[in-house]
Order: sequence, then C-alpha cells, then structure tokens
Amino acid sequence: MVTVTVTAKFHNPSLSRRKEWQRATRIYRDTKRFCIDGWENGDFSKSVTTSSIDNELYSALQNQAIREAKSDHNKDGEVRYRESQPFAVNNQNWEIDTTDNGTVVVGFPCVSQWWYTPIELYDDISDPVDRLVEGDADKTRLQVYRRGDDWYCTFNAEYDTDTVGETPIGVDIGERHILAATADDEGESMMVSGAEAKYVRRKYRSLRDSLSEAGALRARNRVGDKEQRRITDLNHKLSRRLITFAEQFENPIIRMEDLEGIRENSSWSGVHSWHFHQLQQFITYKAERAGIRVETVDPYHTSQECSVCGSMGTRDGDHFSCSECDRERHADLNASENIAQREGEPCTG
Repeated sequence: MVTVTVTAKFHNPSLSRRKEWQRATRIYRDTKRFCIDGWENGDFSKSVTTSSIDNELYSALQNQAIREAKSDHNKDGEVRYRESQPFAVNNQNWEIDTTDNGTVVVGFPCVSQWWYTPIELYDDISDPVDRLVEGDADKTRLQVYRRGDDWYCTFNAEYDTDTVGETPIGVDIGERHILAATADDEGESMMVSGAEAKYVRRKYRSLRDSLSEAGALRARNRVGDKEQRRITDLNHKLSRRLITFAEQFENPIIRMEDLEGIRENSSWSGVHSWHFHQLQQFITYKAERAGIRVETVDPYHTSQECSVCGSMGTRDGDHFSCSECDRERHADLNASENIAQREGEPCTG
C-alpha cells in the first residue's frame, strides 16, 4: 500500500468562494474551541454531537471539528489554534472529479453550499490524482487552508502498487557516513560524509559547556536553538539529495532501518542525541511528495552480514570482508545493500 500526500493550489477561486472559505476557517476554529472549553468547564461530556453545535457549518465539517477537538484535548498542554487553522472534512464527504474539458475539480461542503473548484495540476501530483479520479485509489481527510493570497487543499491518496519492476534503495544511516544508499541490482550507490554533522555537534557542545561553566544559561539555550537550526537545515539537504538519487531509477522504493531498532542496537552513543527521527521524517515526507514508497526493515545484523552470500563477515572501520565468498566492500554500502534486499513494512514517518 502506497500513501502519497497531495497538496494542490486552487485555481483562481472567486471572491465569494474565498470569503466563504475564510468564514468557514473562523467558524471551524471556534467550534473546536467551543468543544474544548465545554469539556474543560464540565458543560457536556465527550459524547457531544452536532446537535450541540449551533453554527452554519455543514454537519460533515462540524463532525470533523469535534473529532479533531477530542484528539487535541487528549494531548498534554494547553490547546491553542492559529488564525490560519485549516478546516477539514472526512474522506466520505468530499469529491474529486474532472469536468468535460478535463479540468480536475475538488468539491466539498462549507457554509452555504458545496463548492466545486479547479485545482492546479503539476507533475508531482498528477499520478495520485489520476488514480483517485479513476477510482483506483482511496482518499483520506481533506484540509482546506489559506497561505497569503492563495488557497490550498491537502489530502492523501492510498493505493496498491505492482512490485514488478520496482527498484529497492537501501539507506544506511551512521556516524562516519551520515547516509549510504544503494540501488539494488543497479550497481549505483551514493555516500554522504558525516563530518559536517560531527563538526556541528562538537562545536555547539563545546559552546554549551563553556557557557554553563560561566553561568550564562540564557546564552546556552540560544546556542542550543542555533544547533537545532543547523541540524534541521542539514537534514533537509540530506533528504533532498537522497530523493534526487532515488528519482533516477524506475519505480524506486526507499528502505531504511527501523528507527527504534537503530537506537536499541547501535553501539554509537551519539545515536540518542542525533536527530535520526527528524531525518527519517524528512526522507519519508519528501519521498511521499515525489510518489516514492518508503519502508522500514529489521536492522538486525545489517552491518555484519554479507550482502552477497548472507554469511557473517568482518567489519574493520569502513571495510567489510567476507571469508566465505571473498567479498570486500565499503562497510556502510554493504549494510545499505542488505537493507535494500530485506522485506519492509510501510513507514509512517
């Protein structure tokens, strides 16, 4: 099963549409706030229904607002909603179709009526949109929101794929080489040194230690924020490089070691402080936007097992050797080959 996130801009919506959508955004946000305040004050129970909601939204939007408010209320901390809070409708209460001239339109209920509005179609979303229109994919919740002067919608398309002709790409994440990727059976690989990440970690760790000794706690916290921004920027660049590498192959699938497995089995102490989860999220998000499936695999012995014969080999720094088949390979690339060859589970990011 493939899940692809589709984000599309509405094409030149009329002024009346934009005004109503802005109105729906406000009422939707207020509905969620009304529910949360009611639960906090004991005015009603969690079993609240649309009969308790007195506003102009279609009931489908009211129901979705109640569901989201329940989810938000169950989280720790105070719930706050932005002015740009999207409004949403569940998968059964919106439509995607084409007009007689081939224009793709998205239809959904709002305040006064259903609105059917064209979306701008581009290459990254054309395949999942075509599948939805043809009935070959399932759609999820629709969200509608404003950014600047433009209005957008976002949703997921879920569909099964034929595994014949796919190109598995194994991705190994490590310290010396932050990314090592191999396209199985294609003889192509890529490696990215971990030197920059190690430099960032050393630099800011030293700064934090110096500031802590001086008692400059506020400055120490600002250093931590700067490190986080550097790490985030690096992870964005790494994930983009990987997606570009994958896109050159036919029907690529990205396979990575299970995140929890990496943390539990790694002998590298820095694995717990390094933002593996963020890097994996960025890879997953960007891959989905590009229509590439992402899977996670069991990390057991990916670094010790020979990717050719399956025997246990020897790793000495960056060098891997197998006494059974005389295989010699860069250790991280051998690991990425093992990852590519294993059966994976869908990655949720």
